[in-house]
Amino acid sequence: MPLKDFQFNCPDYLAQRFWLMCTENGETPGTVLREFMVREISKADPAFELDLKTETGRDAWAVIKGNPK
Repeated sequence: MPLKDFQFNCPDYLAQRFWLMCTENGETPGTVLREFMVREISKADPAFELDLKTETGRDAWAVIKGNPK
């Protein structure tokens, strides 16, 4: 299921703080979310980054930064 299909509801204050954090760090929201997902999944599954490279043809850094193949 593509991420765009998820219904994501969060309090306005949380969303505002997220956008502010992204701006302060000079990152896009997509980069921040991808980095979070890779980091958290990797904690639970040490082989995840190898699987990610196999499935996408890109290493974790390229996926986090949103670089195309």
